[in-house]
Amino acid sequence: MIRSRAAKSSRPGAPSSGGNQHYRSARAVAPMKRSKGTYSRLNWKVLKMMIFLIGAVVMVVFYQRLHIAEDLTTAGSASESGSSISSGNGGAQIVSNAKRSNAERNFKSERQGRSLARGISGLPLSETPALVGGSRGHIQCEVDVDELVYWNDPQGTRDVNFQSPFTGKSHGGDGEEKTKYLTFEPDRGGWNNIRMNLENVFILAAATGRTLVMPPAVPVYLLTHDKEEKHKGFADFYNLYSDEFQHRVKIISTEEFITREGGEDGQFPILESKREEVLKSSIECDKRAKSDISCDHIWEYLESKAFVPQFNGTTCLIFDEDSFEGQTVSSENAERVKSFCGEKRIPYYITEATQEEQLIHLKNAKGWRIMAHYYGYMYFTNTAIFNYYKRFVRDFMHYHDEIYCAAGKIILALQLEGEKLGFKIDEEGGGGFSSMHVRRGDLQYKAVKISAEEWYDNLKDTWQDKEIIYIATDERNKTFFDPIKEHNNVKFLDDYWDYADLGKLDGNYMGMIDTIIASRGRSFAGTFRSTFTGYINRMRGYHGMSMKDSYYGFLEKKKVTHEWLDYYDGTTFALEWPDGWIGIDGDVEPS
Repeated sequence: MIRSRAAKSSRPGAPSSGGNQHYRSARAVAPMKRSKGTYSRLNWKVLKMMIFLIGAVVMVVFYQRLHIAEDLTTAGSASESGSSISSGNGGAQIVSNAKRSNAERNFKSERQGRSLARGISGLPLSETPALVGGSRGHIQCEVDVDELVYWNDPQGTRDVNFQSPFTGKSHGGDGEEKTKYLTFEPDRGGWNNIRMNLENVFILAAATGRTLVMPPAVPVYLLTHDKEEKHKGFADFYNLYSDEFQHRVKIISTEEFITREGGEDGQFPILESKREEVLKSSIECDKRAKSDISCDHIWEYLESKAFVPQFNGTTCLIFDEDSFEGQTVSSENAERVKSFCGEKRIPYYITEATQEEQLIHLKNAKGWRIMAHYYGYMYFTNTAIFNYYKRFVRDFMHYHDEIYCAAGKIILALQLEGEKLGFKIDEEGGGGFSSMHVRRGDLQYKAVKISAEEWYDNLKDTWQDKEIIYIATDERNKTFFDPIKEHNNVKFLDDYWDYADLGKLDGNYMGMIDTIIASRGRSFAGTFRSTFTGYINRMRGYHGMSMKDSYYGFLEKKKVTHEWLDYYDGTTFALEWPDGWIGIDGDVEPS
């Protein structure tokens, strides 16, 4: 048992302290006059004590440096032999020590001291008044992985205090102030399609000031690794209930919404004949219509009570302050809207009339699906406001720390291996290896599913000699990549399974971890028309990495990201482009 100093000195049978006794006695009598010899003996004792302490400090420093050197040698041997690092938390400490000891990185430990401008995406502080008072975020992890943070936490003072001009009045028809709601059906596609749709929903809720009702937890397509709990809610991946997030978007569950508003005295009473089935499906629901907890019970109830706008690929959502207040849109803004929507889409303006609706429900079915990145689907004619919502997505729509922590450990290991081969890390903590995303599963675009030989032939000029290539993939048979292994040191997530303790995490996190790791490669190549690849490119953009270091393995589209084009043609899901990250900390559109 560890005792306090007081407990230790007063334990039964402990001898009294002669020093303390002498101190008490000395205060009671006049000090004695000491001879010169007495002072000499005391000075010699002090000198010896100082020599001892200095020697001890030197030994400690020497031991620490020796320990780090041994760690680096051990990790380097693992890298040179081609074996994966699988030393659990001890391995993490090795990488952490090595990373901190590398003078070339020169990263500052204080978040407040780091610039908020990231690479080519950043702007001078004089052009970013919205960032004043903000600082870079932090990832809770036993290893320092804060170089992965592309978001600000806290945001700048202006963003914290921002008030949307599109909220409208809060009262109902009888003049009494009532809460307005936004409900939605999640996309039925894979995770990145769901994420893409979710970003549109969150911005709509934030801009209109509506309380967002989160749908019941549902099984997510391809996220089936958690056999004990197949129903997933968005809070399983995002920190949606923090005070900072709730300050910008008020969120409640479907169950809470029904408790508040589904009774006889609520705004949206449930028919008595439907009450039992709606309540059953309010926490978790299944997509199957015949299930006892079918999601259809919830959707049908909400549709019967709500205004359901037909948002889809034929519309573009417009927020213009003049239009919202019932005035004519300026000729300049009208031209900008026309340019944004193009010839194939019809502008849908959010107005005061829209905001008179107490409940808006976003349907997700054929003819009602928003399959587009938010910055390609909705448009704010005031650039300063548009950039506020782009920062909102960047700063809040990022995965849990647990996911970033695991990814960070693997990135550190890859970079340590890369450094032993002579590859440097950039000032934002990226590089040291290159990366790929190879989609092999259910992608419906067959032309882009090419052989490993084609991947290598199409990309070999983008890789450096002996460079490590990290491959994020859904291909289970890793021998598929043997043609690339003949030329490069190839790594997969499985190679770091034990090292990063991935077995202790929700299996559905693995794709998200792969995304983060691939985003930090010096050069990246992905699968064309994959939203998984698209999100990797957006993360790279948030970190300030150039899109000229991003490619597609499909030769015909290899360098399509190297030009800043407008993809407002209804197929904006196919890839991401710099409108989502370049210059978003400023108040003007980048030229």
